[in-house]
Amino acid sequence: MNVLVALALLLFAPGVALAQGGESVGMITEIKVGKGKVDVKSAGKPDRPAGPFLALRAGDSVRASDNAFAVILLTGGRGTVKVDASNSPYTPAAGGPADSRLRKAHTLVAGSVGFLSAQAAEPPKAVLSVRAGAKPAVILTPRNTAVLPGPLTFEWLGSQFSRYTVRVSAPSGVLLEKKGIVGARFEYPADAPALKSGVRYALVVEPATGPVQETTFEVLEAARADTIRRNLEEIADALGATVSPNTAVAIRTGTLAEAGLLHDARQVVMAALAKDPDEPSLHTLLGQLYQKSGLAEQAAESFDEANFLLTKGAN
Repeated sequence: MNVLVALALLLFAPGVALAQGGESVGMITEIKVGKGKVDVKSAGKPDRPAGPFLALRAGDSVRASDNAFAVILLTGGRGTVKVDASNSPYTPAAGGPADSRLRKAHTLVAGSVGFLSAQAAEPPKAVLSVRAGAKPAVILTPRNTAVLPGPLTFEWLGSQFSRYTVRVSAPSGVLLEKKGIVGARFEYPADAPALKSGVRYALVVEPATGPVQETTFEVLEAARADTIRRNLEEIADALGATVSPNTAVAIRTGTLAEAGLLHDARQVVMAALAKDPDEPSLHTLLGQLYQKSGLAEQAAESFDEANFLLTKGAN
C-alpha cells in the first residue's frame, strides 16, 4: 500500500484493516533517530527498525531510546502522539469514531492522495557519476504538470558558474526569452505576458554548452484553483492542532499532487525541508514526487537521503 494512500486511510477511517491483515491503529509519519533508535515490536515477531510511514497494527508497540523519537498518526482522526524514551514502549489503542471536526477533512481528503498510489516495487537506486564537468540542466519544476495561478518560479539542476537562456512559449509563439541567467532558478516576471489557463506552455532551459532541456506546464483554471485553495484551508482548519506539522505537510502534498499540481506539491515539501532538513519522511515524499515527475535519479537521491537519516545514528 502506498505511503499517502495509507496515510489518508489511517487519518480518517477507524479500524482500517490493511492488506497484510490486522487492524490498523496508526502510522509513523515522522522519525528522528538522533543518538538512539526507534524499533517496533509485534507479537511473536522480532523487533524491526521503524521507518517513515510504517503502518502499525493492533498489539504493536513502539520503543525509542536515547534522544530518538517518532510521531504516530493515530487512526480514527485521533491526531498524533510523540513517542520518545520517556513514554516508551508505547502501544497505540484501537481507533474509535472520528472527531466530528475531522469529518469535513475526511470528505475533502479521503482518496485524494490516490494520485501517488503507484509505487515502484523497488525504489530507484542513485547513480554514481563523475563530478568533473557540468551536469545537464535538468528541469526540476514545473515539469509536465499543472500549476496554480500566481507567481511562478522555474528551477533546474545546473552549475552556479554557467549561464542559461530561459524561454517560455505558447502555441502562438515565444512569450519570453531571457539570456545570460546565472544560477538554477528564474521567476517569471510580473511584467511579462500573463500566463493564461487552458494553454499548454513550453519551458526551455538552454545552457551555453550541452543539451537543451524542455518541459511543459499549464495554468489551472481560476475556478478549479479557487476550489483547491478553499479545500486546503478547510482541511487545515479541520485538522487544527490534532496532527503535527510534518504530518499536515504530507496531507497537503497528497491533495495537491492528486489534483495534478506536482509543482505546487513540491513547493510544500521543499518549504518543510527548509525548516526540518533532517526529517526522513519529507525526503520520502520528495522522492515520490520526483518519481511521478519522471526524475528517477533525483527520486533515488531523495530516498537514499531518507535512508541515511534513518541509519546515521547507528554508524
